Amino acid sequence: MRLLVGMLVTCAVWGQSIGSGTVAGSITDPSGALVVGAQVTIANAVTGYHQEATTDTSGSFRFTNVPLNEYTLTVKAAGFASANQHLDVRSSLPVTANVTLKVASETTSVTVEASGAQVETDTSTHQDVDRSTFLKLPTFDPGGALNQAITYSTGAVAADANGFFHPVGDHAQVSYVIDGQPITDQQSKTFSTQLPLNAIQNMN
Repeated sequence: MRLLVGMLVTCAVWGQSIGSGTVAGSITDPSGALVVGAQVTIANAVTGYHQEATTDTSGSFRFTNVPLNEYTLTVKAAGFASANQHLDVRSSLPVTANVTLKVASETTSVTVEASGAQVETDTSTHQDVDRSTFLKLPTFDPGGALNQAITYSTGAVAADANGFFHPVGDHAQVSYVIDGQPITDQQSKTFSTQLPLNAIQNMN
């Protein structure tokens, strides 16, 4: 009778010892220094098993009563890239899982979004000039006052030969419209006398 009881107790203890295992290890950085406070997770996505631990002052962690199965060990720590390691717990013998973390690299994220408001639909230039602006400009040659006023008051315009001007990106294609009336004659002092500035109220 005593022998039978002893055998039953022995079997119960043996069954408990082979039903789970232990996973332990330490976390270090690339120089071999221990990482304290790292978050260590062991999980199985199929069974839903999940257990977490934090490394102690010696950089160590330990999971006990881990059911026999395959697991993914995940380690996260501030300033380091997260690390994953595959584990196979098949017996009550402790499984050692030492992990060396890599320093996290800096990344820059750029988001590009299409927007109609960013598209330039009018590629022409525009400048409004009134009489107050004329008074601030240098003294003009009476024969070429209009062209010189345009040259001195308008961006992307350079002085050209014969008292004419040259808009950037254009050559000899300048036309004038005075009070809604197109002027086809060349407005160069070589060929004709230009309008005096005191006859112009504003221009654009």
